[in-house]
Amino acid sequence: MRQYCGLTSFLCLCAALTVVCLGVVVYAADRHGLQEQLLHGREVFEQNCIMCHGVDAKGTGQLAAALPVRPADLTNCKLTDEDPVLVGQGIIRHGGPYTGRSSGMPAFGTVLSNSDIVDVARYVRSLCADPEWVSRELDFPHPLITSKAFPEQHMTVGGGFGRNGTNVNEYFGLLEYRVNGLTNIGIKSRVLSINPNIGTAESGLGDSVLSVNRVVAFSPLYRALASVGLDLALPTGNDRRGLGDGSVVFEPSLRAGVDWKRVVVQAAGALVLPAQTSNINSEATFNVAIGRYFFLDPRLQITPMIELNTTTSLSEPSYGETKSAILPLIRVKWLRWALGVGVQAPITDARDFEVRPLFDLIYDY
Repeated sequence: MRQYCGLTSFLCLCAALTVVCLGVVVYAADRHGLQEQLLHGREVFEQNCIMCHGVDAKGTGQLAAALPVRPADLTNCKLTDEDPVLVGQGIIRHGGPYTGRSSGMPAFGTVLSNSDIVDVARYVRSLCADPEWVSRELDFPHPLITSKAFPEQHMTVGGGFGRNGTNVNEYFGLLEYRVNGLTNIGIKSRVLSINPNIGTAESGLGDSVLSVNRVVAFSPLYRALASVGLDLALPTGNDRRGLGDGSVVFEPSLRAGVDWKRVVVQAAGALVLPAQTSNINSEATFNVAIGRYFFLDPRLQITPMIELNTTTSLSEPSYGETKSAILPLIRVKWLRWALGVGVQAPITDARDFEVRPLFDLIYDY
């Protein structure tokens, strides 16, 4: 009965946090205010930008041919959405060199008011011609464990340092590619170093993971999105040496995120389902990350966060056993680079480690 209650409590927690994530959405934006912003931004664009970028915003203005670098096609979603809107404001205010772009983009900081710059940057973001392109504004700060719903395109290296009887250290490399406006795919490789207090040390390649993630609902207005994902772990690690699980493992997941006044809540639930009996049991996982981001500069974002990481066994003999941990962390992002560091600590008697420092370094390409 205790095991059953543990699983029930876990599922109730998942449901409650999901409801909170969805409920917060209704407070996230002012529809009327956004429409006013876009209308004013269009006026500013037509008065100041069409000579270079053109009436169609595709870089076909009257002065385009005379410039050393052709003006950007602002209807190209991948190009227009490359940077957060605050960085876009900085480019308009300070010129292209502000982020290492062409000097052909002049600075308008002395010509336009602050509200003009804010509104025209928002209008430019709305020129994306693909209605299914998930905006960069929904690319919330990265947790260390909780999976994101946003379709990423980045490279990541990172690791974790276990502190228990087996002292398992893990290092990984992750490459993700955005296939289209809604979908991204990824491949992850891991290297393990096992240095037990008693026994033989082992190190080598761990299991590899192929992944796909697709956004099923999103709203730039309400700053929220949700996705479904599937990870496929391949037994590339030697299970007899403790470097792998010895089986193909399927991990379907649901993910969601919402931003309310720079307070971000992200949640992900998944099932871990081995294809055959192996060193791993079937499990249900639920992770939630809550953080508040700050801008010391439009190019510099700092986000303190805390994660709750929970795993419940779905297999005997430990059916219903729940392992939970908290993970305070800090994420620092400068333009396309982001560094995250944190320390994970168990909060239940059932545990796999005592304390685990974690880190990762991300580059958006």
